[in-house]
Amino acid sequence: MARSDARDEGLSRPPETGTPSQPHDVDVLGGPSAECALAVRPEATPARPQGPVTSANVLRLLDWQRYRCALTGRPLEPQTASLDHMVPVRCGGQHCIDNVQVLHRQVNRAKGTLTNEEFIQLCREVVEHVGRQEEQGGKA
Repeated sequence: MARSDARDEGLSRPPETGTPSQPHDVDVLGGPSAECALAVRPEATPARPQGPVTSANVLRLLDWQRYRCALTGRPLEPQTASLDHMVPVRCGGQHCIDNVQVLHRQVNRAKGTLTNEEFIQLCREVVEHVGRQEEQGGKA
C-alpha cells in the first residue's frame, strides 16, 4: 500500500542494516504478533494530545501511551481499555484530554473516583500489609 509523502513527513525510518549475508531481524524472526501489532509505531514519539475529549484525541492518547495502561503498563485492547480522569471530576478535574488517561478496565474499576496519587498510595498500603502478613507467616 503506497503512502503519500505528506503522511510520511516527520516519520523516521529504521536504518537499513540487513545485508545479503546478514538479513534483517524481522526476516529471521517474522513480524510482530497480533497482540503487539497495535503497539508498533514510528520511532518519533508524538506529543501528548491536548484539547477536548474526542474520538480522534483518544486514539492519539492511546498511541502516545503506546497502547498500554497508564498506571500498570498492561497491554490495552478495545475490550479492555477504559477512559479515566486523572483528577476526578468530583475533585474539580476537567473533562479534557489533558486530564484523561487510558487504563485497563480492571485498574479503572479498582481506582474508582480516587486521584492517581490516592490510588497509588492505596496500592502501596496493600502491598505493605500483605508483605507484613507474609513475614509473620500468615495469609494475605
